[in-house]
Amino acid sequence: MAGLCIKCCRSVKHLPTRLICVLIILLQAAGLDYYLVTYKNLNWAGWAAADIVILLLLLITFYFGYRFHRQQKASGGEDEEDIELHTRAGVVTWFVYAAVLCFKVSYAFKDFSHKLDESDFFGPNTLKTTIALAGIVFLILLTTLHDAKPGSSRRKYIDELTGTVIFDILDCVDSMEILFDEEARRSILPSLDDTIIGIACINFLLPTIPLITLSRTNFGHKKLSQKMVILHKVLLAFVVNLPLLITRMVIWHGMSHGISIFSLKNIIVIGIVSYDLYETHESEGDEPTQGSTANNVPSYGMEDRYNYS
Repeated sequence: MAGLCIKCCRSVKHLPTRLICVLIILLQAAGLDYYLVTYKNLNWAGWAAADIVILLLLLITFYFGYRFHRQQKASGGEDEEDIELHTRAGVVTWFVYAAVLCFKVSYAFKDFSHKLDESDFFGPNTLKTTIALAGIVFLILLTTLHDAKPGSSRRKYIDELTGTVIFDILDCVDSMEILFDEEARRSILPSLDDTIIGIACINFLLPTIPLITLSRTNFGHKKLSQKMVILHKVLLAFVVNLPLLITRMVIWHGMSHGISIFSLKNIIVIGIVSYDLYETHESEGDEPTQGSTANNVPSYGMEDRYNYS
């Protein structure tokens, strides 16, 4: 009986996650479209076309993933063409999804977020929760793109590159809290609201970079590019967390507005990345420069950190 249950679970291994991902995307799309239609006009229902495109891309990604895993199980090997179709489809799907989300969020917070009433069900809290579903979408989509086992070197590599995504998305949603307050929006510095919205949009698109990195390495099977690691870490620390920290300090000290606990997260991420880059630079200086052994030592310490045999 236990063997039969295990066999059934294996046969539908990725089906529940795929269904949940589709349902969450539909729920989020319907929620955001409702806000746009209610507070703008009926013409904004046209965004449903973009939602359909995202859904089709998602289904294509799931199909390539299913075909890849089925052929891998049948042949015991990996086809390079199937790997590229599988992983690149996931990258394209997330990028298009994030781009559409950026447009919807930008319009919502630029035009009518301050008009939302806390007493209404479709008020600020529901809007924030709807946007924050993007973090869950990313995590579920990621699980359908790889078959790395928990505790394996490949799984650790994937988690280290993508482990902060959901917290960064929650961070950006939290940073837009002030844009729900009409009185506070009048008192903030000119274009500060645009800055907050812009940082949030960058953060929605930023996970595309680790997905590209994972795609190029077939999720840990191949050697990792050091440039992609550096780029991802620099963007994470100094293009997202540092601007968020600065805007929070301005709002806190310049406007006497309450500060979020996420500011501590910004400081921690900036500190960890800065120290990581410093250690990498120091390890380069410690490498031997003479003799035949120098050719066998990686030229960049961080690269060796993410490459596993």
